[in-house]
Amino acid sequence: MEMELFSHTIAEIVEQKQPFKLRFYVLNEDVEHRVEEAINYVFSYYGHGEMVGVIYTCVKELMINGTKANLKRVLFEENNLDINNEEAYIQGMISFRNYLNEASYADHLPALRSKGYWVEIRFEYSEDGVRIEIFNHAQMTDLENKRLREKLKKAMQYEDIASYYIEQGDELEGAGMGIALIVMLLKGIEVDPAYFRIGNTTQNTTVARLEIPFTENFHSLRDRKGVQG
Repeated sequence: MEMELFSHTIAEIVEQKQPFKLRFYVLNEDVEHRVEEAINYVFSYYGHGEMVGVIYTCVKELMINGTKANLKRVLFEENNLDINNEEAYIQGMISFRNYLNEASYADHLPALRSKGYWVEIRFEYSEDGVRIEIFNHAQMTDLENKRLREKLKKAMQYEDIASYYIEQGDELEGAGMGIALIVMLLKGIEVDPAYFRIGNTTQNTTVARLEIPFTENFHSLRDRKGVQG
């Protein structure tokens, strides 16, 4: 019944063309279903239901990235490691790499909630296009930002995920496969990957932004102030 109520509420919001947002601390099946339902209603309402699967896959990857980034900060704090210190960062990532991939986020819900490490998805849309922004309440460090730029730049040069995986291994934080996957998927639905951006904001958050134009009248926020990337 709760999911039915959510679906009904989202349907009403979309019909009224109102922006909305969803916030969570840990990613679980309930959150995934709600986000997928929201994406389905928005894109189907404007006659682009064929994009739902691809867009949801991209958004889910970014939700995973956001929750993992938040958990990383909890682990660094609990182990008294300075995430802004490059040596400590490398030490921590070597120690936590496998744990971050296998962790039960629900076990860390109290710490994530008490420290305010949330993830929030914001939807804006019109007949001209859709903008989805995934915020997590922790800014990237300079090292994280640098590595991300490198991953994005490299991903733009490839047309298939297999080639990227073979040639661009990354021993510290994986092969950047999620970033590359998003770039490839956007290319597959003929959306310019330049509409995908990640950066720090002036509000002590990191934002990943996906923009999907439907018409030539769509106005991108790629050049707006306050977001690097």
